[in-house]
This record gives sequence, structure tokens and C-alpha cells, in this order.
Amino acid sequence: MVWTALVTPYDDDGRINYDEYARLLEDQHRAGVDGVLVLGTTGEAPSLSDEEKLSLYEFAVRNAPKGLRLMAGSGTNNLEKTVRWTAKVMELGYEFALVVVPYYLKTSQEGLYRYFKAVAEETDAKIILYNVPGRTGTNMLPRTVMRLAELPNIVGIKEASGSDDAVSEIVAGTPEDFLVLSGDDSKTLPFLALGADGVISVASNVFPSLVVRMVKERSREIHHLLYPLFKALFLEPNPIPVRYAMELVGYRMGPYRLPLVEPTEETKRTVSEVVSRIREVMERP
Repeated sequence: MVWTALVTPYDDDGRINYDEYARLLEDQHRAGVDGVLVLGTTGEAPSLSDEEKLSLYEFAVRNAPKGLRLMAGSGTNNLEKTVRWTAKVMELGYEFALVVVPYYLKTSQEGLYRYFKAVAEETDAKIILYNVPGRTGTNMLPRTVMRLAELPNIVGIKEASGSDDAVSEIVAGTPEDFLVLSGDDSKTLPFLALGADGVISVASNVFPSLVVRMVKERSREIHHLLYPLFKALFLEPNPIPVRYAMELVGYRMGPYRLPLVEPTEETKRTVSEVVSRIREVMERP
């Protein structure tokens, strides 16, 4: 299973470029991804106003090609806002809501449990937990995930702690139909070997068909081909490098919205070299 954490393109004035977003949706579908995540971390959700977020949520539903599944990033660090956005995206027709561990407001494992339980009880959303301690400052432990998996509408997790042990424990301790998705491209193949179901990918913005093949074929060859890209896309905070990579493969991403800024020349050079190398391999007969 491959979900693309879709980037958000802007026009020259820094507003959302809806024409380019529609193109991204179409190209992702054509490449064979299972679905796209609208306004996750890679989509810069915290940088958008509430009006922009609602507009883009609605646009994606109206313009997604038939068969392309939709997940919406609806989590914040405010329970009331999270409940409101989660209920809204489900009303709009999204299949899943991705709810991140509350950021900045550090809490205990019991606090995390009660927070996600409240979101689950106050909405009928199919919730994917999002554990990304590098951004939130709090790591949701497997035992907490297992408790939450007992709630009927908490149906999966995007695990971005990078821990093989955590994935092993989650897979072993949750129902068989509980989705475990890698939040790190470089960990996708190892996590699949441990029983995970797939990935919510950054790299599939750039080379979606290759990421799809890697997952479907459990291909070590493609993993090694893409591995330098997986690392290059995080030389600076995501989504700075991936926006540059998307320009290299022909998309109009527009200016960087502060606090994000253009990557350094060194990062640009590395990303450019990696993208060129992969394209050369793809073009070989």
C-alpha cells in the first residue's frame, strides 16, 4: 500500500496553485498509488489558513480521479480544532483522517490515550494515528497504540519513529486489519518485512511509480536505487528538499512559504544529482 503525502504547490503570488494540484492528483493516480494524503506535514498544513485548508480539502475531493483514495491530515495540538477538522473531512468524503500526536504540548502516555480516545468518540472518522516524535517532541509507545487499537474507529498508524522494535510490537499487538504504515521512506522495506502494510511516502511525490513497484514487489533493487533520494529529501527539514525535487521533474511549486526557505546550494546539488541518476536508470531500455 502506497499513500503519497502530497506537496502543496503555490502560484507566483504564494497562493495555492489549484491547477497544479489537480495535475498532481492525476499523475499520482496514473502512477498507481493507492491514495494521497492531503495536508499532512509535507503539504504544509500548519502554514495554511483555515480558509485555505477548507478550500484545498474540498478541491481534492472534487478533483481526485475515480479510484484514488483520500486521507486528510486533520490533527492539531488543540482537541476542539482536531475534532472539528476531523469531523469536517469525513463529512466531505475522505476515507481516513490522519491525526498527529499533539505537538509542543508534551504529555504522558495516558494523556495521549485520552486525547485520541476523545477524538474517536466525538467523531465517526476512521482515524490513522500519526506518531512522529521528531516533530512533536513526544513518542507514542506501542502499548498506547495497542490500547487505542481497541477502539473501533482507530484503524491504523503512520509510524515515523523509525523504530523496528516499535513496529514489531504494534504488528504483534494489534488486530490483523489494523493498518501499520511507515512514515519514513527509508524504513518502508524493513517495516514491510516486519508485517507493516505500506508507507505514507514523501519520495512518491517525485517517483511514484518506482515507490509503488518497490512496495508491491518488495524490491531491494528499487530500495537501493531510491535510498539516496530518501536521504536527500531530508538533508533539510521536509518539505524543503522535496519541493525543489518536484521542480526538477517538471512541476511548478512556486515560492517557499515562510518559515520554509529555499534549500542551500549544497542540498540543491545533492538532490539534483540523485534525481538525475534515478531518471537515467529509468530511461534505460
